[in-house]
Amino acid sequence: MTSRKGILIALLASVIINGALIGLIVGHRMEGEERRAMHGMTRQLLRDEPSEFAEPMRLAMEAHRSEMRSAFRQMRSARRDMFKILKIPEASTADINQGFVRIREAEMNLKAISHQVLAEVLPNMPVEQRLHFAKEDMMRRHGGKPHSGERPAN
Repeated sequence: MTSRKGILIALLASVIINGALIGLIVGHRMEGEERRAMHGMTRQLLRDEPSEFAEPMRLAMEAHRSEMRSAFRQMRSARRDMFKILKIPEASTADINQGFVRIREAEMNLKAISHQVLAEVLPNMPVEQRLHFAKEDMMRRHGGKPHSGERPAN
């Protein structure tokens, strides 16, 4: 009887531990994407910045964290909805256009919040540092290629 009782206790402990681990993994997956995105945005903005500007940038982003998180969730939801629309065999042009509109609005909302954070931090930087920051930002958006902001001649 004691060996059965020992096996039952071991089985129960195993089920509890596995349930806790599965819960942690699922919870991390559900909130992990958002956390990684926020961390990635912070890291991208602060990658080449001197330490005296890194702390004010981090504090400004921390102050707007809930807004950024909400905007990121909105963007993620819009993208998911767009995939749902695209999976429908009889999706109309109007449905697809509406999906793209929601994605654009969500992306613009996230950009607006990011720009607000930058607007709070950039005035405290010297002009050379601001220009360097803007140049680095343009290079990131244009695939690492230098971009002067001018259109190429036709």
